[in-house]
Amino acid sequence: MNSSNRLAEVDALRGIAAAAVVCYHLVFRYDELYGHAAKIPEILHAGQYGVQLFFMISGFVIFLTLNRVKHPADFLVSRFSRLYPTFWAALILTTGAVYLGGLAGREIGGLHTLANALMFHEYFGVPHVDGVYWTLTVELTFYFWVYLFFLFGRLNSFDVCALPIISVAVLEQTIGGLGFAILNKILIAKHLPFFIAGIAIFKLSAGQRSLRVWMIIAITLATTGLLYSTDHLLLFGVFYMVFYAAVTGRLVFLRGRGIVWLGAISYPLYLLHQNIGYVIIQYSYGFGLGAWAAICVAGLGVLALAWAVTVWIEQPAMRFIRSSYQNNENLKAVLKGAFRRLPVP
Repeated sequence: MNSSNRLAEVDALRGIAAAAVVCYHLVFRYDELYGHAAKIPEILHAGQYGVQLFFMISGFVIFLTLNRVKHPADFLVSRFSRLYPTFWAALILTTGAVYLGGLAGREIGGLHTLANALMFHEYFGVPHVDGVYWTLTVELTFYFWVYLFFLFGRLNSFDVCALPIISVAVLEQTIGGLGFAILNKILIAKHLPFFIAGIAIFKLSAGQRSLRVWMIIAITLATTGLLYSTDHLLLFGVFYMVFYAAVTGRLVFLRGRGIVWLGAISYPLYLLHQNIGYVIIQYSYGFGLGAWAAICVAGLGVLALAWAVTVWIEQPAMRFIRSSYQNNENLKAVLKGAFRRLPVP
């Protein structure tokens, strides 16, 4: 299976995960917070676990990226161009929608809104402009730790070194009262099994089918049962199998145009859908629409907005930042001088 098809299918899975989270928020979570004028199927609660699939995909993609880049600065520029311009656009749009649309209880102060632009504001106790931003803190923390291993030339051992950290989360979850809460947050211990699973599946797809890799997959899956529940273990086991099938070319339907398009807009869709979707639903109710009509209008609205941000902000910003870096030798020299691999004793 060629690399472009593999990445297209991974991106498509990201789109499906984003769509699942959108359904969860616009249908189930909205009903919990504000109440829908219709009975909501309990099964839609499962859409929230699209986040765990996101984390698996991130483990796969970041490990793939770090195995390809020649210099640490290349990785930083790549990640910055991918994450921050789109995030800043979503931050502005969401803040405007909350205040102009009158989404009561979702407003935060101006300084807190500015602090959100860091993307790791949660570590300073700053509230999120949109609740979904908590996952961005987790993602950046994962990037930080795996990047350190890359700098020291120990990238291939990251998955093994992460296993003791995961045990911290397991102990806190099963025994409790150990005071590991802050440590868990800094080490993202509860979420690491999914990132590590993504790394292990990358290794399998790259031909590294050693007993060690299979053991890591088994251990991370088992820990999800301890950190969540046995019911979650079954769900996450399906995630593992589907993800492995996707990256090994067994899910050809993921190359369909509609799913690929959904994958292409998945990042802005994830960032934009919750509070803006809630505003659209409330306005739809105000115009006399029924529950499912309001939900559909909100879904179509956030899809259209995500597409617009992808086309007019995300893609142009990525091209501009990456081309500026590649074509400006002075800038490249400065960044490569500032970020370099550290000597390994």
